Amino acid sequence: MSNIYLLYGEEKYDINQKIEKIKKEFSNLEVGVNLFYVNLDNVNELESITQGVTFFGSEKLIIIKNTNLKFNVNLLKELEDDIKVIIVEDNVDKRLTEYKTLSKIAECIEYKHFDERQMIQFIIDILKKYNVKISYDDAEYMQNVCGNDKYNNINELQKLVIYVGSGSTVTKEIIDTVCSKTLSAKLFDVLDDIINKKKDIAIKQLDFLLKQKEPIVKIYIMLYKQFKQLYMIKVLKLKGEKNIAQELGMAPFIVKKLSIAADKYTEEELKNIIYAFDEYDQKTKNGDMDFEIGLKKIICML
Repeated sequence: MSNIYLLYGEEKYDINQKIEKIKKEFSNLEVGVNLFYVNLDNVNELESITQGVTFFGSEKLIIIKNTNLKFNVNLLKELEDDIKVIIVEDNVDKRLTEYKTLSKIAECIEYKHFDERQMIQFIIDILKKYNVKISYDDAEYMQNVCGNDKYNNINELQKLVIYVGSGSTVTKEIIDTVCSKTLSAKLFDVLDDIINKKKDIAIKQLDFLLKQKEPIVKIYIMLYKQFKQLYMIKVLKLKGEKNIAQELGMAPFIVKKLSIAADKYTEEELKNIIYAFDEYDQKTKNGDMDFEIGLKKIICML
């Protein structure tokens, strides 16, 4: 077993669980004594940290975070056995020499978000531990509302357990009452308002998201993605494709929801909407259109 760990990926919950597990291997940890945190600001101190003697002898844990592997990894090649190093990154470029070196001396683990089915089962299993029931359909709805991030779902599940109590059942209505929606789920609501010709409500929803400091560019990208998915679903339905979810690599729940929406547009209408988003993208990049005004104009024309 290596005493060096490279932990990276989008699932921060699992990364932090792994870090806590490694910490428990130490009888005593004190920050600045035998527990050291290293980032880009103090990475030049890494050599002295690895070689220094502490009040607890040579036992030491060094956690290196968010450096993009921009440090001398060769310093880690000949560590003492009782020194452990954890390197944490959001993502890594496996073409880097530093990564190739670490791949030979470290335990490299990538932590990915659960896919939709895994998260649905996770929701069911966690609630079951607290003697709370939920149907598969409602667990699927919760996954759609809360996303695939474990931290977020665990927080929302804790709220649900407190709200309903042991022996109860979680329903879609309770999820809507208790759970906080992800930006993606909120934009599905905006999409519903647009499709149902409630443009004034859609504009108000957009204003509310902007007041919550949601980036306008991110909102544009996600709305564009939703209409592009509508277009692809429309095309596949017209071709008689039976398994659209598998063809597009999308969750059946989302495809079912978008399929109903796609029926309210012709293929040509959806194509024109895509063109409008493309034009918005080009004009905002060139400075010819204000981001917020441009997006509201698109909503009004839909």
